[in-house]
Amino acid sequence: MKEQITKALELLEKSNSVAVLSHDRPDGDAIGSVVGLGLMLEAVGKRVTILNNDGVPHTLHFLPASDRVTVAAEGAFYEVDLIIALDSAGKDRIGDRVWNCLPEKAPVINIDHHVSNTAYGDINIIDDSSPATGEIVFDLATAAGWKVTKEVAENLFAAISTDTGSFCYPNTTAKTFRAAAQMIEAGVDVGKINQQLYESFPLKRVECIRDLLQDMKISFGGKCASVRLTAAIKKKLNLGPGDTEGVVDIIRAIDTVIVAVFFEELDGGKIRVSSRSKDISANVGRICESFGGGGHNLAAGARMKGPIEEAERRFLEAVGKVLPT
Repeated sequence: MKEQITKALELLEKSNSVAVLSHDRPDGDAIGSVVGLGLMLEAVGKRVTILNNDGVPHTLHFLPASDRVTVAAEGAFYEVDLIIALDSAGKDRIGDRVWNCLPEKAPVINIDHHVSNTAYGDINIIDDSSPATGEIVFDLATAAGWKVTKEVAENLFAAISTDTGSFCYPNTTAKTFRAAAQMIEAGVDVGKINQQLYESFPLKRVECIRDLLQDMKISFGGKCASVRLTAAIKKKLNLGPGDTEGVVDIIRAIDTVIVAVFFEELDGGKIRVSSRSKDISANVGRICESFGGGGHNLAAGARMKGPIEEAERRFLEAVGKVLPT
């Protein structure tokens, strides 16, 4: 990865204008990484455009400079020298509307931590052992000698915290804690940012959890828990993309559960699947890959053909085949 970072920094040195991209339906790692990197690139004299398909979830609006994220619009065009894609395992996760806003000739730096990354960049900085893309961005900043200001640190801390389950997931390392410590030294108020990340949800999110848990399905002798978010519930509660983040982690916390799955009806008949596992033998990354998705061994997602009942049946059937006996 050091060689790829060196190549990326050489390419950055030659570039004046940069587009920084995240995947659609961005989470904390995506937003924290693109904003943190964007601020550092501006500080060293680059013109920066931060783009994605869906903007910033309202739960992350507190992050400094998060208003710099622009929603890609049909017909818009940004003339840039370089494109940096963050936290996106494939070009499809970013979406055609974003790519259509950018010149085809611009080289792409792909920075990610998903084992399923397709290495679609001209330069690929991929570390699937890293718990968050935000940590890789911090490594890049360290290698480049860029200053990590309080605003940058708050974004990268949020990126790492959200993708490690507040530093609880098994891929959290001593290196992760050292990076977080440096961010705290840069001015991050841990109590305040954790309150904003984990204790500032709108009422409709809790109402959504209430509705989902009433119909929660427990399968395979208690080893799997799943919930379904229908279009009707979304309409009733006026839910946005960020309002259901973390729901799958709630049902994973059941003591007997090894795999937890969240199914969501999307527009156009697609079903979004978000899955979590507590046991490497129940590799949800491989299951999601079999349905055209991907991610990590213990956390992965996919988009499946509906209806939601059929997607649920097919996915849980695959889960049942990998659960330990």
